[in-house]
Amino acid sequence: MKVKTIGWYGVILVLFFSCQQNLKNSADLYSYVQDPAHGVMESRETHGIKVAMTYIPSKLMALDSHDSVRGRYLYFRLTYQIHNKDMLSSVDQNSYSVLFNRLSFKLAEYLSVSSGGKQEEIADFQFSPMFGATSSTEIVVAVDMAKFESEDEITLNLKDIGLSIPEYNFKFKKSSLDRLEELTKDLDPQR
Repeated sequence: MKVKTIGWYGVILVLFFSCQQNLKNSADLYSYVQDPAHGVMESRETHGIKVAMTYIPSKLMALDSHDSVRGRYLYFRLTYQIHNKDMLSSVDQNSYSVLFNRLSFKLAEYLSVSSGGKQEEIADFQFSPMFGATSSTEIVVAVDMAKFESEDEITLNLKDIGLSIPEYNFKFKKSSLDRLEELTKDLDPQR
């Protein structure tokens, strides 16, 4: 029988990931999510327009530990900024109306999910405009996990909503999402 060794580098990685403590507060979570090495946030920028997709752990979406949404959906935050400002506050009035309508009612026409060669619609989305009170335009997107349970990676495919930017594909490995779920199991969203 041949035994495969992982070497010192592998041992160090195993020890690092097994010893990493759970995220305890929102500052820990923010730092973790912002690190591209963790694989839970992807962003693209074209002509000063930044678009980002970030995984939201179910702990932040469920009302309590018995909430039926826990485990059924994967949640992502889609954000738009123009020159580091809220997108909707940075466009002219005609564009504003079109973009507002698309984000409020038609996002499913511009955003889909694919994995393992199949493409599906997003399960749902929620746009709550902040009218310039924040630095980005944000939409929460729900993906039905049951449609992708056996897949190792999912891709959110975003078409241009009217900003003259290319189509973006945001890829997420399930292992990265599961890792964040594990790290946030003891997270107190109020801290």
